Amino acid sequence: MAGRLADLRRRGRIRLDDIEADAIAAALDGIEAAGVDLFGSRTDPGGRGGDIDLLILTTAAPLEVARQVGCRFFARCEERLDVVVVHPERPTPAQRAFLETLDRVPIV
Repeated sequence: MAGRLADLRRRGRIRLDDIEADAIAAALDGIEAAGVDLFGSRTDPGGRGGDIDLLILTTAAPLEVARQVGCRFFARCEERLDVVVVHPERPTPAQRAFLETLDRVPIV
C-alpha cells in the first residue's frame, strides 16, 4: 500500500506528504475492501491544502469501517480525513449518483 501511494505521488497523481501517506497505509491495514480510492482536492496535484477524502468499497459494516480507519489515521496524523464507505455491489441510488460525480484515484 505504501509503495502504491509513493508511486502515485511520484507520478503527480495525488498530493500527500510522507506522514499523510504513512497514516493512510496504517489506517487501512487489515481492512477488507474491494477497493479504496482517493478523491477530492488531494487528487489535484496543483492544488493546496484541503482535507483527505477516502472512498472505501467494502461489504463490512460502514460505520465500523469509517470509525476504525478514522481513529487509526488520526493516531498518526492530525490532518482532516473524510471517509465514505459504500457496498461495492449494492450502492444506493444516492450513493451511485454521488460516485458518478467523483474524480477518483485508486490507491488499493
